Amino acid sequence: MTPSVDLGLLDPATGSAAAAISDHAYAAAMVDVELALVRALVAVDAAPERDEGWATDAVDADALAVGARASGNPVIPLLAQLRRAAPPEVAEVLHLGATSQDVLDSATMLVAARTRQRIDAALTPVLAGLAALADRHRATPAVGRTLGQQAAPTVFGLRIAVLLDGVRRAAQHLDALELPAQLGGSVGTLAVLSDLLGVQRADQVRRRFAEELGLAFRPTVWHVERGPVAELGAALAVLIGALGRLGLEVAQGTRAELGELELRLGADEGGSSAMPQKHNPVPAILLVAAARRAPGLAATLLGAQLALDDRPPGEWHAEWQPLRELLRLALESAVLAAEVVAALEADPGRLTGHLDDGHGAVHAERAQWALVPHLGRARAQELVRAALGARDFVPALLASLADQPEAADRVRAVTDPRTPVGLAGPMIDAAVGSAR
Repeated sequence: MTPSVDLGLLDPATGSAAAAISDHAYAAAMVDVELALVRALVAVDAAPERDEGWATDAVDADALAVGARASGNPVIPLLAQLRRAAPPEVAEVLHLGATSQDVLDSATMLVAARTRQRIDAALTPVLAGLAALADRHRATPAVGRTLGQQAAPTVFGLRIAVLLDGVRRAAQHLDALELPAQLGGSVGTLAVLSDLLGVQRADQVRRRFAEELGLAFRPTVWHVERGPVAELGAALAVLIGALGRLGLEVAQGTRAELGELELRLGADEGGSSAMPQKHNPVPAILLVAAARRAPGLAATLLGAQLALDDRPPGEWHAEWQPLRELLRLALESAVLAAEVVAALEADPGRLTGHLDDGHGAVHAERAQWALVPHLGRARAQELVRAALGARDFVPALLASLADQPEAADRVRAVTDPRTPVGLAGPMIDAAVGSAR
């Protein structure tokens, strides 16, 4: 056997995700596609029905990889192997009316459909865990940060709810995508099959073919209309990005100077080769790395939409590896995210404590607007600016309101971290409710 090209040496999150999109997985999917076409032909009485046991070990994926060099794709060597193993009457109808692109496109969508199921399963605990975390911390005060700086108070539950909503929407969009079968023949007309069987039976074969594979039926061929692949790649990249955001928040929150989050990993995880004190948030880091890689891969698929003539000279070929990588990264990211969420804990004391980093200045926006109905905008701005120049903002502002008890009470209310913050509660309810 040929040594594996990718054991995960430079992609530490690979794990079982590699098996889902391996050469062997693609070879198995191509065999399933050829068998589905035979079954579709059987359904219209154009082929004899035979047991499919002959196909179980008919294909050597390593030999396919070697043979693919001469033909530019692995389908021609695949057919040679299948025809050698098939009963004569089945060998006669294998690949009838189809072309290589039909087989590889359909197999690609089949691999994508199977991988999508695994992604969904991996995301179930992610959504549940994030929903529980958002609900648990719906009233945990935290510093809101904008443009890298402390800005105004928020609640930690809302930050998690926003992450949750992004992951859920990306997952739903991926699930809603139509993954179509492809069967059009050499230039998309399915002329050979129509000549042999008649137009009506040929159309029945196309429909039954998609049904046998569990893929969507698309009335027209998409040999050069590469929207299905581009949409799939974009949806995968968006999901990977949403999960990468989770990793980025965790990597930031676990920094010692913040200490707002903790990722409880095993004692042998996250070590450093040089610094014995370090405990790196490895799964979060790998989520970020995947999200950095995904846009470039998706860009290749978007560019491959510029496919020429009735079968593309290179654009189709350019899709294969980027899409496979996106499928792998999406599955890896879903598994990593489940690991992160299961190990993630928030420190309410540190989250709330950072509100005092700027001596109360994070309350300036709400305090100013609380004063406007009592003092007018100009006077409110003047008092707030003056208080910001003092060491402790809130006491200084309250001192300037000694003769304005109602205004002072309002300032106390909006600067109390225990009070509800805007629409954070309903937003958390919406995100948690949708996820559950």
